[in-house]
Amino acid sequence: MKTYSFKRLTLDILDIEKPDFEGKLDAYGSQGWQLVSSFDREKGGNSKEVYFIFMRATGE
Repeated sequence: MKTYSFKRLTLDILDIEKPDFEGKLDAYGSQGWQLVSSFDREKGGNSKEVYFIFMRATGE
């Protein structure tokens, strides 16, 4: 049976506009992590944070 590990990356919504945003995602990808979901939620006031959920196979 295949097993999986999961990892969450949490960023402020404004981090998506920063130049190193794609680099952060690329770093996860180079370690074998695949993005499976993303969603945002209210952080307080007018601020939001974004969750990125990654997974990768860990065994068979």
